[in-house]
Amino acid sequence: MSEILMYYAVFALSGGIVSTWALHRPSMYIIEEIKPDSIVLRHKALSALCFFSFATVVAPFMIPCLYYESHFIDTFVESILKIDSKNTS
Repeated sequence: MSEILMYYAVFALSGGIVSTWALHRPSMYIIEEIKPDSIVLRHKALSALCFFSFATVVAPFMIPCLYYESHFIDTFVESILKIDSKNTS
């Protein structure tokens, strides 16, 4: 049983790393071009840590997000900018 948990932990951690690299990093570049004074950009490390933690916890559900990468990134950027505009208004 502990072997299965170890394999799942490795799968979840590697999925979190891949998701952060493939989804979060390009999103930050897009946000940097659109709104350079975004609160997410001021706290990049915290943003990446939160995204990594979430992606690690829901690792199996991130597989479709990686498959539809461009759609996820567009939606993620729109959501971040919408939240950011509410907080700065």
